[in-house]
Amino acid sequence: MIIFLYGPDSYHRNKKLKELIKAYQEKYTELDMLYCDLESEPDGWLRVKDFLNQPSMFIDSKIAVIKESGAVDSKEWIGILKDQLKTPKTFILLSNSKAPRAAFKFLLKAPVRSQAFEELKGKSLEVFLEKEAESCNLSFSPQAWQFFCSYIASGNNRSWLAHNELEKLSLVGFPKPVSLDNLRSVVHWRMREEVFLIARQILGAGNSGRKLGVLEKLLLQKGAPAYIFNSLAYQAGGRIAQRLADYDISIKSGGLEYEEALTDFVIGD
Repeated sequence: MIIFLYGPDSYHRNKKLKELIKAYQEKYTELDMLYCDLESEPDGWLRVKDFLNQPSMFIDSKIAVIKESGAVDSKEWIGILKDQLKTPKTFILLSNSKAPRAAFKFLLKAPVRSQAFEELKGKSLEVFLEKEAESCNLSFSPQAWQFFCSYIASGNNRSWLAHNELEKLSLVGFPKPVSLDNLRSVVHWRMREEVFLIARQILGAGNSGRKLGVLEKLLLQKGAPAYIFNSLAYQAGGRIAQRLADYDISIKSGGLEYEEALTDFVIGD
């Protein structure tokens, strides 16, 4: 049997991998295991091959845990994986940071059990942040929370970033709720912090001309349009938040680019 976990959210992907390993360890009293990362050890698939071919007369089952299995695309390695598709007591757990290339597309089809772990965004990201903050016994002022959500949304590997930043904040021991000044003394956002603060000026500007001027300033400073949009979305409320949500749907469906949506937003009010 092969279980294939993939996607850029390594925090949740690794968590799922550990859960699977623990479940098999509890199910089988005698278990033979092999760990291999083909990105750091390209010839490691040969160890996997030997491990799978070894007889297992005195053990209940065996597991091969392989990270970045797509780093090697030899026909023999692909054939080894295909030979394991229906093995009842040999389990191949694959954990990759990216979706499979063409030669490995069979990993997305039955009998392989696959699960994608995409970067969290929007509401799913905020729900995750709320749970993580609660587990760290942290609470934030509204402004600090907006800042923190926008900061995490602008980064890569967001789940790990959030986990690490919240752990850091829990060790500092700020009074509750954590204020924006407290947060900014620990979270060093640099350019993205500036985007966050200037985006707030767009929301507070009184007319479309001033809003457009602020947006142009941000874009000229090479602020990524996606960061600017997320910063606006996390700070907006009421009717403006709904407008931005509508733009987000259009962007995700391919109707608008971020820069087009931002321009339309600031001149359309």
